[in-house]
Amino acid sequence: MLSTDNAFNTILKYPKLVERLKAKPEDAQKLKKLFKEIHGEFSPTVVKSATKVLDATFMRLYDGINLEIPPKMDFHSLQKKYHIVLVPNHQSHADYVALTYCIFKNFEIPLRVAAGINLNVFPLGQFFGKGGAFFIRRSFTSDHLYKLVFEAYVFYLLETNQVVEFFFEGGRTRTGKLLKPKYGLFQMLLEAHSQIHDSKPLLFIPVSLAHEHIPEEGAHARELGGAKKEPEKATQLFKLFKLFNKRLGTIHIHFGEGIVVDKIDGDLKEATQNLAFSCFKAVGRGMPITPSSLLALILLDEPSGALTWRQIEDRAIDVIDYCQALKIPMTPSLCPKVYRDSLRSALDMFIGNKKIEVLKREKLNQVFYVIKAERRVEVLYHKNMILHHFLVPGIINSAWFNVFNGSIKDGMQLTRFLMTKRKELKYEFYLPSVKEMIADALEVISYALGRPIVSIEECMRLSSQDLYLIATKVRRFSTALSYLYEAYYISSLAVKYLSQENFTQERFIQVAKELFSLELEHGRVVKYPESFAVPIIKDTLIYHQSQKILVRNDDRTFRVDDHTKLDEAIEKFIRDLNDQVAINLKFNKGLP
Repeated sequence: MLSTDNAFNTILKYPKLVERLKAKPEDAQKLKKLFKEIHGEFSPTVVKSATKVLDATFMRLYDGINLEIPPKMDFHSLQKKYHIVLVPNHQSHADYVALTYCIFKNFEIPLRVAAGINLNVFPLGQFFGKGGAFFIRRSFTSDHLYKLVFEAYVFYLLETNQVVEFFFEGGRTRTGKLLKPKYGLFQMLLEAHSQIHDSKPLLFIPVSLAHEHIPEEGAHARELGGAKKEPEKATQLFKLFKLFNKRLGTIHIHFGEGIVVDKIDGDLKEATQNLAFSCFKAVGRGMPITPSSLLALILLDEPSGALTWRQIEDRAIDVIDYCQALKIPMTPSLCPKVYRDSLRSALDMFIGNKKIEVLKREKLNQVFYVIKAERRVEVLYHKNMILHHFLVPGIINSAWFNVFNGSIKDGMQLTRFLMTKRKELKYEFYLPSVKEMIADALEVISYALGRPIVSIEECMRLSSQDLYLIATKVRRFSTALSYLYEAYYISSLAVKYLSQENFTQERFIQVAKELFSLELEHGRVVKYPESFAVPIIKDTLIYHQSQKILVRNDDRTFRVDDHTKLDEAIEKFIRDLNDQVAINLKFNKGLP
């Protein structure tokens, strides 16, 4: 591996930096300081030693690491053909430890990981640097020299054939849902690669990381409730080793097929965005259903959360069958031979971590399992990890109920209904296009009926028996999105409350939280304690602006622009939530 001097000399050869220094030679001294800020003194010896330490410490925290790599993906041969870049999602500080550990343990290849500048503090910054980290600021749009030096550093990593890793979301997700990709590093990689004179293309490998338990999920839940975010510190990583009294389950690491990028001929900005979202979507597709996320989906979708083991098992079988039919990835622990044991283990983990309590009803001679109300937001994290896989069947439930009751009479109305639902969810998830959503819906309907259905018009000619069969096949997802619709209902009420004045985002969040508490206590419409979360409530403001209900003023306050549309939105969300109750009564009555 190159020394620090060689690394610095390599970045000085970066053409764009050479031009900058010719124009501004006085930047040379600042350039050295910036290089020192970014550079990690990588040491293979430290990585080898750290791997042995992790065997005895980090791995004792977990039941194991489930590493799934495509059969033909050999890193040694790939390194000869490509400049390799790993692009994982980011859930926990444990991510970079687990991924670096696995790649070195299995291939003896060290990773060079883009780490937040907050981790570069003495003495831990030196340790992380020797372990493969290089450090990046959260934002540097206003510092052009820093951007050039960092881009030159990326050039050095590619020029020396090192495997680069960076978390495309730019930070850890607090909700469990994937965050939209940040474009900065994607663009710098493309820029730096264009200056390298070998013939090797870039290979971006999407990596889907899923934890059975997130060590930081308590802090995440507090932030979602409105608590101030604690500054990230390097010492947070070492708090992991204080968790020996908890079960953290398994870390699942799923490698997707690589995305090859060679020369960019067209618009760089457009190419960057396309690449970023290709990686984002690949990570989403590869996100596996884990025992803990499956259990979270099942228990959270009951407002009371109280289910017997038999009910949990029956619901799990339905979801697993659906995933197998629609080719949604699942962990090996959910294969037919072992899924019961895996679910039991996940249930025991949630009980041991004080998220689920056991209720014994002696008169009924039954045991019920229920998520503690104050821990539902923490468990929601695991449901959110996989919820994007079930958006279409969740929407189909609503659509079919409206077909049954006569609100939807033809293919045009059904298409319009799907478009409306897409608009409601577009600020929560990265959604397929309407055309893609219709194709997915037809695939789900074909699965439910056991025969191909090729058009929306054909759907409208289905018999009542067919419609009932479809509804029973996807009934497990009937309330999967209810907590989101409740959040949008609360948001609409808060806007109504503030509609006679201009209001700030902070005032809106405060009012929404108070109204949520009142509505949850009354239980008329709002039934899910996890429905209030600051990121979702903020997203609803964007939704109301898109619907021309709200206008944002020049002073960053908001005002209601259309009171009629606001009243219609409130009524609509009430109607949608009531429909969900009716769906459950109609299709779940008498069913396990």
